[in-house]
Amino acid sequence: MITPILLAAGASTRMGRPKALLDFDGRTCLEVALDAVGGLDAPVVVLGPNRDEVRSRVPLDGVRVAVNDDVASGQLASLKAGLAFLPPGAEAFLFYPVDYPLVSRAEIARLIGASKAEPGKSIFVPSHQMRRGHPVLCRRPLAEEFSALSAGASARAVLDSRPGRIAYVLFDEAYILMDMDTPEDYARCLEAYHARERRKNP
Repeated sequence: MITPILLAAGASTRMGRPKALLDFDGRTCLEVALDAVGGLDAPVVVLGPNRDEVRSRVPLDGVRVAVNDDVASGQLASLKAGLAFLPPGAEAFLFYPVDYPLVSRAEIARLIGASKAEPGKSIFVPSHQMRRGHPVLCRRPLAEEFSALSAGASARAVLDSRPGRIAYVLFDEAYILMDMDTPEDYARCLEAYHARERRKNP
């Protein structure tokens, strides 16, 4: 059982509006992410100061909702909030920032396939041209290591502490690198999203 943890608590300061609610052909970015993890365990969605607005716009039935009001502490605080909702039966979790709108079920299936093919590895990182992307798939024991990090630390500290347990899953397309911090990023991702949809449905 793999539990997705969708991080959607950020203040979106540079974007100027909640990234989770950015529109992708009639669906919010959060809905796109929820679709990408369809078929896995019920997801945990971590919301922050914009949670009322997100709840009013996105159906969250069947979703576990965690709250991180301390968004100034960084992404790790949101991950810890989500890990607190990890169910006992979860064998792994997906560390998934919501602002990667080009991630689809295909990318996630590749990560899961890699985890089955390499049982000796604990962390499965998507990569493109030697750059790490998201989402990251981690086996259950890693939850304790993330939760034990001190405030202000980076989740990357867990990944970098023992590089030998990481499997890099290579992707030809840059979808797993394309996140959104600014309106320009959003426009770039939306263009790539449309291009991908056209290839899928010519």
